[in-house]
Amino acid sequence: MKSMTGYGEGKVENEKVDIYSQIKTLNHRFLEIEINCSEPIPFLWEKRIKEKIKEKIKRGKIILNIEIKRKKLALPKTIINQELASHYHQILSQVSDNLGLKKEVDLSHILSLPNVILLEKEKAQENIKSLIDKSLIKTLKEVLQAKEKEGKEHLYSIQKYLKKIEKRLSKIEKETPLIEKNYKKKIEKNLEELLEKTDKKKMARELSSLIWRGDTSEERLRFQSHLDQLQNTLKQTELIGAKLKFTLQELQREINTLGAKTNAFIISHLVIQIKEDLERIREETQNIE
Repeated sequence: MKSMTGYGEGKVENEKVDIYSQIKTLNHRFLEIEINCSEPIPFLWEKRIKEKIKEKIKRGKIILNIEIKRKKLALPKTIINQELASHYHQILSQVSDNLGLKKEVDLSHILSLPNVILLEKEKAQENIKSLIDKSLIKTLKEVLQAKEKEGKEHLYSIQKYLKKIEKRLSKIEKETPLIEKNYKKKIEKNLEELLEKTDKKKMARELSSLIWRGDTSEERLRFQSHLDQLQNTLKQTELIGAKLKFTLQELQREINTLGAKTNAFIISHLVIQIKEDLERIREETQNIE
C-alpha cells in the first residue's frame, strides 16, 4: 500500500553545474504531472521525464521542480569550417574582381557568413540531460520510500479500526438471538391484536413491516462478506484506492439497513460506532494510491 502524498529530493553535480530536483505528491483522483524548471528544457526532455515518473507513480498530483545552477560560464567549443570559408573567399574575390573593386575581401566578411563558425553546444546539453536524469532517479527513490512509509501508517490505522468493527459485529451477533426472541414474542402479541381487527389490508401491511424489521441476518452476512473483501484488498500490491472506496460504500449501505431494521438500543449503539469506524477508514483511504 502506498500513500498518495510524499516528498523527495535529489542533487547531482559536476565541475560546471549543479542539478537539484524536488518532487511533492498530493491527493488527486487521476495522475497529473507538473514540471517546473529554472531554465527552459526541450519538449522531448519533458516528455521523457513524465514517462519515467509514470513508471513509478500511478495516481495523484505530482509537482516536480528542477533547479539548474551553473558554477561558471561554460564557453562552447568553436569550430571554423575552413573549407566553407575558403569557398566563400574564392566566390567573393571573383565578385570583387568582376566589379572592379579595389578593396580585398576581409576576414571579418567571411566569418560573418552562415556556418563558417560552428559552436559545439550539443555535448554540453547532453551532460545536463544526463545530470537531470540522475537527479530524478534519486528524487523518485526518496519520494517512493516516503509514500510507502506513509502507506504503512495508513494500513496500521485502518487495521485498528477494522478490529474495532469486528468486535462490535461480534457483539451484535451475540445479542441478536435474544433480541430476535423478544421480537418474536412482540410479533405474536401484535398478531393476536391484528387478528381481532377487520381491516385486512392494514393487518397485512403492519405484519409485513414487523417481519422485515425482525430479520437482519442477510445484512450481517453481506456486511461480513464486504469486510472480508476489504481485508483481502489491503493485502494487494496494486492500486487499491478505488477498490477500497467502493467496498466502503457497500459496507455503509449494509450497516445503514441493519440499523434501520433494529429497535434494540444496544444494537443501534453498536451500529453508530461501526459507522464512525467506517468514516475513519474512509478518511484514511482518501490518501491511498
